[in-house]
Amino acid sequence: MSEYPSSDTPRRIIGLREICEVNGRTFTRLRGTQQWTERDSTPEILDLAPSSLNLSLVLEDQGEGEPRHWFLFVGRENEHGYVYQVKGDAEYMTYEPSEPLVEIANAEIRLDIYHLAAVDEEKALSIRQVAESESPPRAPNRRLVTENCQG
Repeated sequence: MSEYPSSDTPRRIIGLREICEVNGRTFTRLRGTQQWTERDSTPEILDLAPSSLNLSLVLEDQGEGEPRHWFLFVGRENEHGYVYQVKGDAEYMTYEPSEPLVEIANAEIRLDIYHLAAVDEEKALSIRQVAESESPPRAPNRRLVTENCQG
């Protein structure tokens, strides 16, 4: 039997973390990452205290037949954080940062979260500044649309 989780190992999701057991050993990882870390605790008493700020790419289902919505999220694990996104028609999108902070770990919408990097407060501020300075995608008509929230 394998020492580490395989792709078909059953896992639970608690907030932004996946947890599973293999041969009586507990493993955990941030959703959207590949690296599993062995823990001494069982999932029921696993310490999920917040640590560093994380930059994540989040994909949200918008509904049947609709493309997935992509946005950036900066926050500590299992805490409220900032969402940086553009929304609207692909011909005229607008930048819509989150105010107030948003809790995505327990959101009722279906999400896939991909951890990109751990960041400090200074880098988190830089991410915000870049997101605010980037022009949202626009096009004079539907035929000339080349970008959307995924760009």
